[in-house]
Amino acid sequence: MKFSKTDFGYVVRLEPGEEIVSALSSFAQSRGFGSAALQGIGAAKDITLGYFEREKKSYVRRTLAGEYEVLSLAGNVSHFEKAPWVHVHALIAGPDFRVTGGHLFSGTVTVTIELALYVSAARVERQEDPATGFRGLALDESL
Repeated sequence: MKFSKTDFGYVVRLEPGEEIVSALSSFAQSRGFGSAALQGIGAAKDITLGYFEREKKSYVRRTLAGEYEVLSLAGNVSHFEKAPWVHVHALIAGPDFRVTGGHLFSGTVTVTIELALYVSAARVERQEDPATGFRGLALDESL
């Protein structure tokens, strides 16, 4: 991984062979920031995506073998049980140019993943909602 500090946080480049989610989690841990929003693009292989099935209170996962263009990564970094929690959604396209997407569980960088992380010192936590089983953001205010 390579990175540069910016006015808004960091620009990050993941290298071939790095696993996207774990690399971002390690980076968040090492830099010690409270929370972040992120966006990115690149290329990866063996990508596991999912969607949250509300009735079962769990994710359905599918691993897509092969190499894909990562058209968009969007998400955030918060904390759950004292560790960084990377929550990222991805849109990807393969050789057939069809786009698919979902919650990104894992993927291995093939060429690069380039990201902008908009960092805040404010620590944002997650908590599990017993009604849905989803680990949502624990926020202070509501309308």
